[in-house]
Amino acid sequence: MNMLGARGRVLIVKSTLSLLLIALFFISLLGTDVCAQQRIAASYPGIAGYNIPFWVALDAGEFKKAGLQVDPVLISGGSKSMQALLSGGLDFAHVSGGVSVQANLTGADVTIIGTGSNSMSAGVIAAKEIKSYYDLKGKKVGIASFGGNNDIGLRFAFKRNGIGPDKDVTFLQLGGERNRLTALERGVISATIMSPPGLFVAEGQGFSRLGDLNAMGMRYPELSIVTRKRDLKERRDLVRRYLRAYVDAVRTMKNNREMTVRMIEKYIHVGSKMEAIKTYDYFARSISDTLRTEREGITEFLATLEPKVPGATKRNPNDFIDESVLEEVLKSR
Repeated sequence: MNMLGARGRVLIVKSTLSLLLIALFFISLLGTDVCAQQRIAASYPGIAGYNIPFWVALDAGEFKKAGLQVDPVLISGGSKSMQALLSGGLDFAHVSGGVSVQANLTGADVTIIGTGSNSMSAGVIAAKEIKSYYDLKGKKVGIASFGGNNDIGLRFAFKRNGIGPDKDVTFLQLGGERNRLTALERGVISATIMSPPGLFVAEGQGFSRLGDLNAMGMRYPELSIVTRKRDLKERRDLVRRYLRAYVDAVRTMKNNREMTVRMIEKYIHVGSKMEAIKTYDYFARSISDTLRTEREGITEFLATLEPKVPGATKRNPNDFIDESVLEEVLKSR
């Protein structure tokens, strides 16, 4: 009995050790996978449709496939994103290309490595009685901030349609879309600029859409991916993996409409599924498949800086862009 008991105990010990070794093996595999996930931070500028590929990369696992655990940081204000990037608080910043260009002009160590949206995804929304741009002469119009995307876009639309932005209308700085829509409803302003889905919400309320900047042919790096120049040398593999994940996210977005519509409803909180679908259709057309930055957009932006930054129009757009890693990624896809 004692001998059988001892053998039994030995068998139990051996079985336990075997199970323990198997458990340790799987834990080691799990540990390897976790260690492979490099944790980084990336900013995004707001709850807008041009961020869809970023959200897809987060939720559909494109970043994880590239070995990245990305902490999304909402920073409204391009200059704040640049400060965080330069201080090391961010690894990548998603901002308008114009923000990066201006920082670069002051000597900041930043560059555009890709651009998701090369056109202004917005429309000019006006009061119900306004039927043309000419009806806005002598009226007040609302923008988020002076010198920002709204300001640049609205001025482009006015000039394209024969309105002098500095003499025919008065610009009011009112903040976000909700504030501007409220000002429009109350008659404080006669027009503003809005992006989907807010654009569709305003139209649904009966406001007039005078035009679409995308359709007008405005070229502008609305949402660019920016990093530090030194990272292209010191952390090139990280930049490569990030861009690869983003390119794949764009592909996933365009190939999986149903999933992306659900993501739009999750992140943007649109009023209805129909608005989510219209938002998807709008950005599926405008978001770049390749992430290449259109030089024309940089040139047009430099022209807007000329009065304040003499010589800006003479600068080469390539001075503000480095697509060397992006081209490596595109060749491998």
